[in-house]
Amino acid sequence: MPKVWNSLKHYLKKEKLMTVSHFLVMGITFLILGIFINVVVLSQTMLKYLEDQAQVTVFFKDEFGEDKINPFKDQLSSDERISEVTYVSKEEALRIFKEINEDQPVLLESISASVLPASLEIKTKDIADLESLSNELGQKEGVEEVRFYKDVVERFRSVSNTVYIVGAVLVVSFFIISYSVIISSLRTAINSRGSELEVMKLVGANDSYIKKPFIYQGVFFSVMSAVVASILMIILDFGLSKWDIFSKGLSIGFFPDFFISPVNFSLILSCILIVSGFLLGYFGSNAAVKKYLKY
Repeated sequence: MPKVWNSLKHYLKKEKLMTVSHFLVMGITFLILGIFINVVVLSQTMLKYLEDQAQVTVFFKDEFGEDKINPFKDQLSSDERISEVTYVSKEEALRIFKEINEDQPVLLESISASVLPASLEIKTKDIADLESLSNELGQKEGVEEVRFYKDVVERFRSVSNTVYIVGAVLVVSFFIISYSVIISSLRTAINSRGSELEVMKLVGANDSYIKKPFIYQGVFFSVMSAVVASILMIILDFGLSKWDIFSKGLSIGFFPDFFISPVNFSLILSCILIVSGFLLGYFGSNAAVKKYLKY
């Protein structure tokens, strides 16, 4: 081990420009891969947040008072499809109306709580249930109108499915590209010392003795680059954890009911990057050095 470490230090001192270029190439590659995975997960989380805001609004007739609405609300709350039911009284509806139209005083003078309907705002666990629920509620006694923005909800679902599928394909594709870039970088480093390997082979050094310092070198470059990229990812995700939209956690597209905090996600992502760095460094160096061991 000391000999291998001394050989690595000697190379780092001798090939400073090559060392810096390898760190930059592999570090940027791991960083871009980490950022890309983050972007996909963040976009899925934001879509999930928007989907959670989608709702059915049920407006009631004036004669259908609060004493009848509350039992109806309790009945809806027990429905397994529904995640949240909020009652909006006539007075609350007036307050909301005034906030929305505060710059139109003439309009506000002509509006009172009595002319506005009480309503229930209903959110479902699955956005796909909104349409069927809207149709059911429209048939209920005392319901004057059911407002359901079908086009908006369908657009959410379409964009969400696209992000999930395209995101997964792009992450896998970029991981393959990253692998190719890192392997090429390692091979360049080993190729620059090709004559040294050939001489060692000619004087009788065995394959294990020749490969060991180069494998350590490849693992060192890859792991250190992944560590630096991971630290930057942790800093980024720590900042995201302060945003209200991510207070519930990050959503993983193919696990819709699973959420993880940005910091914990960055730690897991860091472990993946570092392990990937080790594997890429080991197998990449091993594959590159085999070219010269055939002589």
